[in-house]
Amino acid sequence: MAKNDDVQVLPTPINAQMLPSNFSRAYQLYVLQQSNSMVNIANKANSAGRDANTAQEQNEEQDKTIASQGEALKQINGDYVSKSATDAQSVGGSLGATSFTVNGIQVVGGRVTGFTPATGSASSGAFNADADFDPDSAPGGLKEARQRIKALEDALRAHGLIGE
Repeated sequence: MAKNDDVQVLPTPINAQMLPSNFSRAYQLYVLQQSNSMVNIANKANSAGRDANTAQEQNEEQDKTIASQGEALKQINGDYVSKSATDAQSVGGSLGATSFTVNGIQVVGGRVTGFTPATGSASSGAFNADADFDPDSAPGGLKEARQRIKALEDALRAHGLIGE
């Protein structure tokens, strides 16, 4: 905003020699007293004008600060996860955390190492966990269980929960 020029009220003091000679002594004193009051009023008005100008400059600086803080808040609002929000939130990119809890229960912890990757085919298809196997079909059931275990291991490894 452009700086406004200060307005100065310039009082003109009056002395007794400036008054007409036909004024009574009482009226001369009254006029002189009013002149002194006008000087005081002008000084107060000038002081108030300076103070108003200073306040306006400070307000303009504060407006700039508030505007920049508002922009910073807009950026933060688009890039944070709230601990108290009840709506669904999503996080993309890298997130450093040691664990993840839901309602106070840890559902994901740190990565567990020491698992050597399984080899062979994985099976994520359906199977009957209650199936009975006779001695001749037990090897097939065991193979099916191993393939399911590998599929689960692959999923855990893909999510970074286990590794070498």
